[in-house]
Amino acid sequence: MNRDFIAKYWYANAYEQFETQTKDIEFFLKILREQTDGTPQNILEVACGGGRISVPLAQEGHNVTGFDMDEFRLLHFYRKSKNIPNIKCCQADALNSDWRNDFDVVVMAGNVLINIETEMDYAEAQRIFISKAAAALRSGGHLLLDYDQHTEKSAKNTFNGLGENSYFSGTDDLGTFGRIISWGGAYDAVTRIWSGIGHWELTINNGEQFTYAEKPRHKHIPTLTQVYKWLTDAGLTIEKTYRNYTDEPLSDNETDCVKATIWAKKI
Repeated sequence: MNRDFIAKYWYANAYEQFETQTKDIEFFLKILREQTDGTPQNILEVACGGGRISVPLAQEGHNVTGFDMDEFRLLHFYRKSKNIPNIKCCQADALNSDWRNDFDVVVMAGNVLINIETEMDYAEAQRIFISKAAAALRSGGHLLLDYDQHTEKSAKNTFNGLGENSYFSGTDDLGTFGRIISWGGAYDAVTRIWSGIGHWELTINNGEQFTYAEKPRHKHIPTLTQVYKWLTDAGLTIEKTYRNYTDEPLSDNETDCVKATIWAKKI
């Protein structure tokens, strides 16, 4: 039995059942209609996963390319995109691959910015993602960046905590049941780095049980000022900022975590 295969297959399948929100997708489509006059765009989605965002973009008439490092997630993308001619996906490591340089729009959504898998300095990885997104755009193209923008208070409340907690569970289409257990984590307000650890508990379809250990995880929770600087340093001009999938502008003085959606143009 290949436990690594079983665990990764389970996670990809169960995640597809768990993550079904559409509010963000509907808002992205609205932005594209308003900002591009409804003209079909050549779009790249970074870390596209199972195609939750890419497929609706293609169904709207855009030409979409998605890439992700997780081959199990890409299987779901491939199934969903069957018979859609204007979409394709491939497997690639975002930090070490060429993103091309001819896209009208690059989409980085689904909290990609604070879910990067890397051993390098996390803030540097975030800066590189934004720099590579800018390089992937044609002149006049746009980056659509969407992520959780935390204040100092919300970061402390969200990421500090000890004790066992199960925040994700489900059964895949092969009958494997699993749940992800977190043992908590700590947030450093000076470095804005969160570090945590946990594991997966799995029961396969013959009743056998095993624990799949996760690597210790960490995230850098950027300030809005940092994100803006990375964007401008990459040669992008911020044209619009949106708050919680509404037309309300994002403020430097938010009192809690908000969904930040930034529309930035390559100069």
